[in-house]
Amino acid sequence: MATALESAQLYAIANQALEHWSLQVTSLTLASQSENTVFRVETADQGAFALRLHRPGYHSLPELESEQIWTRALADGGVAIPKVEPTKRGGHYVEAGLGTPTTTRQAGLIQWLPGVALSEVLADQPADSLLHDIYFALGALIARCHLATLAWTAPAHFTRHALDHDGFVGDEPFWGRFWELGLTTQNNRDQLKEIRNAVSARLQSMPKDRNNFGMIHADLHANNVLRNNGQLYVIDFDDAGFGWHAFDLAVAVYDQLDFFHATPRFDLTSTALIAGYDSVRPGCSESFEQLPLFLLLRSLMLLKWIEDRPEVGREDRIPVLLEVAFEQFKNL
Repeated sequence: MATALESAQLYAIANQALEHWSLQVTSLTLASQSENTVFRVETADQGAFALRLHRPGYHSLPELESEQIWTRALADGGVAIPKVEPTKRGGHYVEAGLGTPTTTRQAGLIQWLPGVALSEVLADQPADSLLHDIYFALGALIARCHLATLAWTAPAHFTRHALDHDGFVGDEPFWGRFWELGLTTQNNRDQLKEIRNAVSARLQSMPKDRNNFGMIHADLHANNVLRNNGQLYVIDFDDAGFGWHAFDLAVAVYDQLDFFHATPRFDLTSTALIAGYDSVRPGCSESFEQLPLFLLLRSLMLLKWIEDRPEVGREDRIPVLLEVAFEQFKNL
């Protein structure tokens, strides 16, 4: 985990970074502070932008540049994503900081998209008809991402992490060793080890070819999808890497599991999601058949992610996630 910085430090880094863009800035506002820090930048004549300060130690500069290469391919394929604003020198990122490694950040600037996060729309308990339409559109959007990736070839210097067998359940998984969860009992850790072994066997036998495996967003939950006038936009490609297409579907519908809602919503939303995907990319049933496995993997990665972040209420959330994961494994 990166060292937390004070608000004044973050603003100082942001202002330093903005010197590398040709903008007439009228206001700078801290918009969000989670994995990365995002500022809303208002300008006199170019609209609004999002300035993102990337946390140190998560991605190298070549990995960040590779993210830009892939997102350009998505945009070329018709996927609605924020436009990148180049620096004065034509680059994508600049390094800014306060003279120490712990305050140094890679900064990038993108167009500020209109609309609201899909999570806000869903929080209003939309009618079933709207819920269906949203998830149908989301499934179609995911399919367009996968089709755009199929039409693209990664250059030789492209580098991103892999969410394959090792990325999920290897010795050093991308999101951490969930079977060594500290904030639980030894009995629960033993069950998590059993789950890890079973999932490992499943993943090792799973086909992996360009039709079901490639660059994926990997974090398409409702906070990372914006909705404006019925259109959906994808944001936050920080976790994007090489993985099974089914994981994108699982993440997109994970929060609609019946376990999290008083009124069942999963059948409606998952059916709509799959129908939307199939409307753009028909004949990919293998992605849908593996959905329960990848929903379980989402629970497992969240366990370790949450344990490493005390600010997200881990003492309350981990017992719930453990119960979800154990029930998912029982029904796998």
